[in-house]
Amino acid sequence: MARHWKLASSIAVAGLAGLLAVGPMASIAFGDAISDRKDNRKAMGDQMKALKAVVDANGPASGVVAPARKMVELETAFEKQFPAGTDKGDTKALPVVWTDWKGFETASHNMTAQATKMAELGAGGNADAVKAQFAEMGKACGGCHNTYRAK
Repeated sequence: MARHWKLASSIAVAGLAGLLAVGPMASIAFGDAISDRKDNRKAMGDQMKALKAVVDANGPASGVVAPARKMVELETAFEKQFPAGTDKGDTKALPVVWTDWKGFETASHNMTAQATKMAELGAGGNADAVKAQFAEMGKACGGCHNTYRAK
């Protein structure tokens, strides 16, 4: 009987140690996801500034291709940076991201589509079309920020 008690105690202690180890690791992982989201949005903002610089300078339309393509890459990764539990902590993501995931995903897909169109227009060389598309991209950014991000 004492032998079984010792074995059961050892298993319980090992299980508790495992749970205690996972708790901090989970919060580190959540912190990483939040940090990754912030880094992604900073990079996205940098690309938007690059687009704006081309538009404001009446630069060649081809100057928007690289930043627009980078935005597609960033937005595609962004959707994967919202695991359950990352609504807590140092984040500006509103709870509606998780309660209206379909709407959030639709807004993100819209941004991807707008950035893809910008890259295509830039490659086509039409500066007027690029300017008009820049306004559409701004609407796509704002649409997501107004609904899914705290000010």
